[in-house]
Amino acid sequence: MSEFEMVAAARLDAYPAAAAEMTEAGDGWFGTVMAGKAARLAVTAWLMAVNGDGSALAAMADGDAAHWLLNPVRKEWVIAAGPLVTEIVISGVDPAANPPELRVTWRFTGRQRIEPALGPGDAVPRDWTDGEQTFVGLLTLKFTGSGGWPWRLTRGHVSTLDAHLGYTFVSRFETAEEYRRRTGTSAGDGVLVPTDTYLLDAGFFDHDVRWGSSARLEVSSDPAPTREQAEKLIWPAIWAETRRALGQGDWRPSLSSLHMTRLLGPPPTGDAG
Repeated sequence: MSEFEMVAAARLDAYPAAAAEMTEAGDGWFGTVMAGKAARLAVTAWLMAVNGDGSALAAMADGDAAHWLLNPVRKEWVIAAGPLVTEIVISGVDPAANPPELRVTWRFTGRQRIEPALGPGDAVPRDWTDGEQTFVGLLTLKFTGSGGWPWRLTRGHVSTLDAHLGYTFVSRFETAEEYRRRTGTSAGDGVLVPTDTYLLDAGFFDHDVRWGSSARLEVSSDPAPTREQAEKLIWPAIWAETRRALGQGDWRPSLSSLHMTRLLGPPPTGDAG
């Protein structure tokens, strides 16, 4: 599959305010069809550059914008070739700006590549992960109004999803030892299987009052909650803990971590053998 085909197959969405602006713009450059085409072409140019062909990105982007799209700020890693674009969102449409602009966000899965390459004895970057993960890209297109391609890519960067959202997320299975500690049972009590119950454990912090705490919640779900769903589920527990500790007030807690653990349990009756 070519880069163009991959991006064409990715889901395209828009924030409500951006969708309203595109609807009002009708068939023009800021309309749904033309804005969507511009967003896909910009993401395609980025993807081609990651995979080794930077000609399309160089033709549409300012030099600094192209550089920071490919070289995350203050990082010792870049996106390795072969990422998979999964979603594109038109996050902002502003025809009244000077110049008018279109803002685009996209998500993709891929891997980090350490850059520059490590020498003997060098430590790996602190935020580097040796495995596939989810990333977020953001770019801004300015409308020049000239030529067959009236857009100029003027800003852009990519980051890990954790960095973009401002908290770390871990999803894993409970271990047998954790199950025994949780239930008070002894070792060797039989076969354990994954259940449809998940333990959400969140760390959070209110920077205004320099106070932090944690909140826990068990939820039943089939299939497993997504990251976004887990975050929505834990927020009432975060607010309850904040108000319990600090009382009523204009608090502004923010997530620092969210762990989702799929709990173990005995197999259903009749499945043990």
